[in-house]
Amino acid sequence: MTEASTTALARRLRAFSWADAVILVTVLIWGINMVVVKALLVEIPPLAFTALRFVGAAVLETLILFATGQNLSMPWRDLRRMIAMSLFGVVAYQVLFVFGITRTTAGNSSVLLATVPIFVLLYNGLMRRQRLAGIAWLGAIMTCAGVLFLTLGRGQALAAQWATLTGDLLILLAAIGWAAYTLSSQPLLRVYSPLKLTTLSMLVTAPALVLLAIPELLTLPWSEVTPGAWAGLAYSAVFSIALAYLLWNVSVQRLGGTRTAIYSNLTPIISLVAAWLALGERLGLLQLAGVLIVLVGVGLARVQPRRPDLALGGENEP
Repeated sequence: MTEASTTALARRLRAFSWADAVILVTVLIWGINMVVVKALLVEIPPLAFTALRFVGAAVLETLILFATGQNLSMPWRDLRRMIAMSLFGVVAYQVLFVFGITRTTAGNSSVLLATVPIFVLLYNGLMRRQRLAGIAWLGAIMTCAGVLFLTLGRGQALAAQWATLTGDLLILLAAIGWAAYTLSSQPLLRVYSPLKLTTLSMLVTAPALVLLAIPELLTLPWSEVTPGAWAGLAYSAVFSIALAYLLWNVSVQRLGGTRTAIYSNLTPIISLVAAWLALGERLGLLQLAGVLIVLVGVGLARVQPRRPDLALGGENEP
C-alpha cells in the first residue's frame, strides 16, 4: 500500500469509543463464563442451569429498571416484536445450543457459532440497512477463520459426517437465532433504552425456560449442589446474562448490529486465556495464529465505508 492509501485507510478506521469498550467488556464476561459453565454443568443439568440463571437475571434487571425510574410499559406493536425476538433469539438459541452441542463436536460448535457476524452482515448488507466497506467484509470472514484456527489448536477436531449433522444443524439454527435477536433489537433500541428492552426480554425468556426445564428442576438434588456451584451460577446470572445482555444491547444501539456481532468472535480468545490461567491449558502455535487472525479481522471490520454519510446503522442512525 502507498503512503496515501495507508493514510486514507487510517482515516476510515472508526475511532475507539466507549461503545467499543462496552462490547469488549461483554466478550470478556462471556469468555470467562465459558470456563465457569464447563465446571458447573457437572453438578447442574443444562436446562436447569439455564433457567435458574435467567430467572436470577430477570429479577435483577427488573429491580434496576425500577430503581432508575423506568417502567415496563410498551405499546402492543412493539411488545409483540420484543416477545417474538426473545422467544426466537434467546429461548430458541439456548435450547438449540444445549441439544445441538450434545449431538456434535465442540469444534464444530465453536466454528458454527462464529458465523453469527456473517449472518448479521449479510442481512444488513443485502437489505442496505448498514453499508460496510469492502475490507470490513474481509475482516468478518477473517474472524471466522481465526476461530477455526483456535478450535483446531485446542485439539477440538472438526467432523463432517452424518453422525454430527443433526447437531450441526441445531447449532447453525442457534447462530441464526442470535443473529435474528441482534437484528430485531436495532429498531426497538431507537425508541427504548437498552435497560428497558433487556429487562422485558428477560421477563419473557425466564418463564419460558423454566417451563422447558421443569423435568430437570424436579429431579435436581438441590442439597448436593456445592457452594462453589451456587457461586458460579450467581456469576453467570449477574454478569453473563443480566450485565452482558444489557451491554450487548448498548453496543447494538451505538455501534450497530454488524460491528457488535463481529466483536463477539473475540470471545474464544478470552476463553482460551481463561482456560490457560485457570485450568493450565497450553497455548500452541495454531492457537496463537488464530488469536492474531481474529484480532486483525476485528480491526478490519471496523473500517468505515468511503462515504460514511451513506452508512446506515450504528452511530449514523437517527
